[in-house]
Parts: sequence; structure tokens; C-alpha cells
Amino acid sequence: MRGKAGLAALLALGVTWAGAATPSGGRWLDQPTPPAWNKAGAKVPLAPRFDPDPFLAKQCASQERAPASDPDRAVAKAGWKLLGASQRFGETEVVLGRSGVDGQCRPLGYQAFVFSRGRFAGTLAPRPMDSRTDGAAQVPQVWSADTIVVPFSRYASGDPLCCPSRLSTVQYRVETGAEGPLVKATDVTTVPTGPTEDPASPTLAATIMLRTWQLVRIQMMDGVVLVPDHPTKYTLELGSDGRASVRADCNRGSGSYRLEGRSLAFGPLATTRAMCPPGSISDRYLAQLAQVASWLERDGRLHLATRADGSILEFQPAPGQDGLLSPAERCTRSGGTVGTANCCGLAGDFPSTCLVGACGCAPGNSRSVQACLCPPGQCFDGKSCTSEAKPPADQLR
Repeated sequence: MRGKAGLAALLALGVTWAGAATPSGGRWLDQPTPPAWNKAGAKVPLAPRFDPDPFLAKQCASQERAPASDPDRAVAKAGWKLLGASQRFGETEVVLGRSGVDGQCRPLGYQAFVFSRGRFAGTLAPRPMDSRTDGAAQVPQVWSADTIVVPFSRYASGDPLCCPSRLSTVQYRVETGAEGPLVKATDVTTVPTGPTEDPASPTLAATIMLRTWQLVRIQMMDGVVLVPDHPTKYTLELGSDGRASVRADCNRGSGSYRLEGRSLAFGPLATTRAMCPPGSISDRYLAQLAQVASWLERDGRLHLATRADGSILEFQPAPGQDGLLSPAERCTRSGGTVGTANCCGLAGDFPSTCLVGACGCAPGNSRSVQACLCPPGQCFDGKSCTSEAKPPADQLR
């Protein structure tokens, strides 16, 4: 009702949104081709009218920030309250603005504005959004001067407010033209969130598995940035058996996870409950992991986006082989044992036993190498013991 009243107020003032013809809520994210709502040379749209409760206005005032750049000032001049920290990559800057808040200081009537070289390029959604509703944007991720990625929460009618059942990830391109810069949605991918009935069977063998990741920072949607005192104290490993191992400062734990496409969700994590030193972000780290809904690997770093109001957990590979686990670790963590085998003269240690050739040479042309000895019916594909490909009867297993 509040959103309809705000839109009516805008129309009464003669102000229309470029996305007025697009479906309301999050339905625009279900279209085969992303709609176009921005127009080059347009002005920053006015904020919807919002009559705040005096108590809430005072309680949530600490979230507001003063303009610090020309894009900030342009958004504030249009009536928006600046929300969280702006993000910048080269000449591209994304500024978040809200018109109101709910009882928990979550943003209502909020929008993300894109600027290129100081000029307005458009918004990242057709209309202002409300937290915990279908189509609510999470924290935008500015990957380059011309590429932006944004996860959107997707609620079905029966979803609890904490946990949308789907996540739509939109990729945008920032273009330059004679009339000014323009941001366009180029791709939408929607995946389910949350563990399924069998969380121990990941459906995607991704490069983020079987690696040790160290936490760099947690970027909260309200602008707060949590930085560990040392990355080695906060780690994450995703095993090929559907189990995740976590270190959170002085605590350690493990639990199930589900990896499907761009969707990533953790089951309950069983952890120790030691009291870590002052300044530890152990509890905040574990709480954010429990809310993870999607992942993206970019420039060698892993970014995990949470559902609901949103945060981004950024990880870097552990030192040594870009954080990759050794073949021996990959073998033992996936149920195999490290041993020796006679393989072809050109074969190195830990050859793939899922393919014909590496260990099929005559004894005179073979030599002893380290190998992963998998359980019966499985073979080592270089990453883990797997039953996806069965080796010939005379091949090492």
C-alpha cells in the first residue's frame, strides 16, 4: 500500500519512472529477455514520498551518510537518503538511496543509481524496492568499469521473510554514447536457494571446491565492513563429499552444503563455542555463512552473497598453488588413499585413472608413481574420487 501511494504521488507531480511499463515486483526478473527501462540523458528520478515515524527516523538516523561525491549529491538532491557506502570502479560509481525504513531500519523504497564519469547512467531496477519483498536487490557488485552484477531476492507466496526460495542474479553493462552513458541489464539467471533433501551430493563440480579460502572482508548492506585481524583465522573449505569445513577465529566447525549452478547454501554448521579474544568477528562470520545464497568467482577471489537484506563475503585463496589443495589432499578428502602404481613413463604423480592411457602401458614402459587409490567402483579424475566415469577393468582403481 505504501509503495502504491508513493507511486501515485509521483504521478501527481508529473514524474514517471522509465520502468513504468515493466512488470511490478520481481516479475521482470522472470522475463526471457531483460527489459529496458533506462534512457540515456535522463535525470535521477525523484524519491517516492515517505512520511517517517519520528521515533524510527531518530532510531535509524545513524544509517544516513552525508554526500561525498557529485553522484552522492545528485541522488540526495532528488530526495533520497544515502544508503550504505557507494561502490566505485574506475569512472563507474554505484550509489544506493532509500526513501524510508521499516521497524528494523531495513530500507523501504530504495534504489541503486549508476553513474559513469559523473553522469547518471540509470538505475539497477525498474522501480524502487522494499526489503524482504519479491525483487528486492541485495548489495550490487561492481566488477569493472562496464560490468555490474546484482543478486535479487525472489519470494514465493509461502516463503518466510527470512528466506526467499529463489535468487535472480542480473548482469549489467555500462555503455557510452553521444547522449550520455547508459546501463543495461544483459542477463538474468534464477536458481533455487537452500539445501535440498540430499545436501551431501553437490550437483556442480566447481573450481571453488577442494580449495582453502581465507576471509578478506564482509561488506554489509548498511555500509559496515568487517575485516578479520588475519585471514588465516577465518577459512572455508568445500569438500567433494558435500561437507564444508570452517575456521572462525578460535572456533572450528563443519556441516553440509548444497552447490547447484550459482546457488550455494549451507546446512546447520556444528562448531565449537570457545570465547574468542576481544575484536573477534567469529560469531558474525558464522551468522553470515548461514545466510549465503549464491557465489561468484572473479579475478581469483570468491564472493558469497547472502539472502534477505544482503552482505558480500569476500575470500582469497590460501597461499601456495593459489589456494588449491594438493592432489594427495584431494584424494584423501574424497575417500581415497595415497599409494603407488606402475604407470606409463610419461605419466606424473596422481594421474587420472578415469581415462584410458595413463596407466595402461606394458611393464617395461612403466614406472612407479604416486597415485590415488579410490574405493571400489570409483576412479580419480585429478580432483576427487568419483563414480561418474568407470575405468576399464584393467585400469588402476
